[in-house]
Amino acid sequence: MQTRVDRMQLGLQTLAHSLCDGRVAKGLVVTPKPRNVMLARLKDAVKAELKSQGVGGDAAKTKLRECLERVMLSCVFDLDGLWEVLADLNKPGEEEEAEEEERQVEEIQDSQDDEDEALSLGDNGQPPKQQTTQPGIIVVTHFSSLLTGVFTHRERSAAHSVMELLGSHLRDLSRNLSSSPLIMLLNSTSSSSGPPTAQPKNAPLDATLRSIFHTPPPGQGSHTTRRIKPNYGIVFSQLLDLHLLCTRIPRTMQDAEAAVQRLGEEVRTVWAVEVLQDEIGVWKGTRGARRGREQLWTAVDVEQARVKPAFG
Repeated sequence: MQTRVDRMQLGLQTLAHSLCDGRVAKGLVVTPKPRNVMLARLKDAVKAELKSQGVGGDAAKTKLRECLERVMLSCVFDLDGLWEVLADLNKPGEEEEAEEEERQVEEIQDSQDDEDEALSLGDNGQPPKQQTTQPGIIVVTHFSSLLTGVFTHRERSAAHSVMELLGSHLRDLSRNLSSSPLIMLLNSTSSSSGPPTAQPKNAPLDATLRSIFHTPPPGQGSHTTRRIKPNYGIVFSQLLDLHLLCTRIPRTMQDAEAAVQRLGEEVRTVWAVEVLQDEIGVWKGTRGARRGREQLWTAVDVEQARVKPAFG
């Protein structure tokens, strides 16, 4: 997903909500920003979530500490750093390796006994421990900053090859790690506007990157309207199964008219969250084609580090 500014914090709220509800055992935040900055934002997100659940006082302090202890925060400077963090997720911990070796020894011993004894040992033994060391949600913030380094210091063909490998690795992690993590890549956006002469190279946006809220008036070209587009749009979208765009739009018709006419009045806005691209669809529990979500959208507000419906 991407958002024009960092105030929305939908990724951190998703992580905070899942931690407070116990839906995930651990989370991972990878960021090029300073540790104290991201920790403060994560604290605000968890506090807002606990407040919405009616948790306060000492209970809130305890819950906040528990949630933060279950989050791994990794600060990286470039895409190589991100690769190192992701590579560590595939490495079993020392305890897991010891348990695996012990399990293999037990299996060899059991195979020397008769079948009944082997079944008896299996029934009386303790159930295997669930692996909780792997995160259930991975949030990578300010992703365009990492991409800038790739395309600045590498040839274009080499940079695209790196991104293809990264996309394959991210999909492998999301599907094959025992925690089946939700991976959120938080990108940024840029805008452009002006007459055709000012932007001779302003080609139409790819269909999978085009917001339904920034289309040109009838009979006019795409260069005549302000366009919100993801940074590194096509490259970024190829990494995703679900592509969300978060942008500001006028709250009411009156706000839209005031913005166009530039009357100097205060223009109220809401966040529009829309689906630009959907490669997986919605599973209905039966066989057959899945329903796509492209061009679906909703309007939300952000208050006290929490996202909520803008209307009703």
